[in-house]
Amino acid sequence: MFRPFLAARPLQASKLAVVAGVLVFGTLGFVRVVPGQQFTALLAVPFAGFALAVVVLGETIVAAARAVGADGPVTQRIAARPIYAVVRAVETVAALVAVGGIVGTVAMVPDGPMAGPGAIGLLFIVGGFGLLALVASLVRTVTEWYSLSDTGR
Repeated sequence: MFRPFLAARPLQASKLAVVAGVLVFGTLGFVRVVPGQQFTALLAVPFAGFALAVVVLGETIVAAARAVGADGPVTQRIAARPIYAVVRAVETVAALVAVGGIVGTVAMVPDGPMAGPGAIGLLFIVGGFGLLALVASLVRTVTEWYSLSDTGR
């Protein structure tokens, strides 16, 4: 069931595996199941979310360039798969918000040492933006997996 998806969309399959792994590791760290790795698990979510959001934005730029150079109007391609187009647009907006939110939050950090509660608050803020990017990407990859499966055709 996963092999045809891996063969047809290797980047999406890789994103699905990474997102699932990071979300499981982050959740286990948040509920303190991973011994001695709680902080690492909490840091994995914003870092992986930021990296994934940058990849999604790059992927969107490449897809937009291909759509402009392709034969036929773009509206035809959107009309052929409207749900997927909406999911992809939502993923792109979520990636933009995540990148802007993480960069903006880090840019607002004052110079000098910060009190512990303030640092933890910043961790949860950037973690939320990372989680936004991860969940949006998870929804898109599952949608694409479903559309390539036998039931989605």
